[in-house]
Amino acid sequence: MSESASEPVNESASEPLSGSASEPAPSTTQPAAPALLIGVRLSATGDAGELFADAKAIEAAGADSLWVDAVDGDPYVVLAALAAVTWRVRLVARGAPTDVAARETCANLARGRLVVAEDSKERWTESAFPASRVAWDELRNASTAAGLTGVVLPNDPRLIDLLRNPDIIEARDDLKLSFG
Repeated sequence: MSESASEPVNESASEPLSGSASEPAPSTTQPAAPALLIGVRLSATGDAGELFADAKAIEAAGADSLWVDAVDGDPYVVLAALAAVTWRVRLVARGAPTDVAARETCANLARGRLVVAEDSKERWTESAFPASRVAWDELRNASTAAGLTGVVLPNDPRLIDLLRNPDIIEARDDLKLSFG
């Protein structure tokens, strides 16, 4: 999947208070560098209900993509099921069989969100879940400096907080209350 360049949007255009037909000033801001995308590797080896709940929560938290590897079963079957409970997140098959019929069926059910990792021109790296916020920041900085499109992380109970608050590098001891 190729990267698309976004054009800067001039949001300062508004109607003048007086009836003049003056043009708004041109935007002088530079387009921001593309943000590092976050993918989440899911495993279909556990409870299906948990898998679907996790997929919905991960999508709501802002992840770019859900990844399923062939070592965990047929990625097309798992991703087709995930397509039914998600609406925005990209669905990435890695190591998928070359079964054209299964791929086309999954692509149809995914409504254009299916990506086959081996066919993509994007550059991703897979990483273990960061041990700390400092490690997370270092991983993001190194990946961005290397010109990578994104990082694939394993599903982890701490992932939602990381996705929702990517720039906070402080102790989050308050989260222990939710675990009991």
